[in-house]
Amino acid sequence: MKRLSMAAVLFLTALAGQAQDESADSGAGFRVGAAAAFSDYSGDPSFPIEDSGLGVQIYAQAQLNKWFAAEVGYYNSGGFKSDIVNPLTRPSTGELEPVELRLSGFNISAIGYLPLFQKSETDIDLFLKAGLYDYDIDITQTVSNSNLKTSLGHSTGFLVGGGAVLNVSESIGIRASVDWYDIDNADLWALGLGAEFQF
Repeated sequence: MKRLSMAAVLFLTALAGQAQDESADSGAGFRVGAAAAFSDYSGDPSFPIEDSGLGVQIYAQAQLNKWFAAEVGYYNSGGFKSDIVNPLTRPSTGELEPVELRLSGFNISAIGYLPLFQKSETDIDLFLKAGLYDYDIDITQTVSNSNLKTSLGHSTGFLVGGGAVLNVSESIGIRASVDWYDIDNADLWALGLGAEFQF
C-alpha cells in the first residue's frame, strides 16, 4: 500500500503541475469530494459471505483539461456480515458463526470526461475510469462470545467504473458513480453518491 500511495502522490503532483499550466478555459483544475458508498460483496464457496455494506469514498483529482483527469482516493466498504462455517477457525465441525468482512485502502485512477449541456446553468460531466487499488482486508469473528479482529492481508488489483457529475454551480457538483473491483474469489461493487468541490 505504501508503494501505491507514493506512486499516487508522485503521479498527481506531476499532473497538477501540468494542470496549472493550462488556461482556465481549458477546464484544468482540481476536484475534491466525498461520497457514501453502498457496496455489495459476494464471495465464492471458499469464503461465502454475501452482504451489502454502507461505507465511504474520499477522493482528490488533478484535472488536466475538460476531458481527462487523474484521481487518488480512499475507500472503506463498511462491514459485510454473514453466518458461515469459518475456514479460519472451524473448518471441520461445520458449526456456523457470525463473521464480518471489511475492506479499506487507497486507489489511483485515470478518468475520461464527456461534458454535456455546457451552456446550461447545470451542466453534466459523464465519466469513465480505470485504475488500481490496494486494500486491507479485515475480518471480525465471534469466538466464545468474544469479537476477534484479524487481518487477511492485502488485495491488490484493477478497478473500473463510471458515473456522472451534476454541476449545480461553478464550484459544486453532485457525483454518482458505480465501481467494480477485481477482488480475488469475490465480486465487489460500490455505488457512490456524494458531493465534490471544484477549484
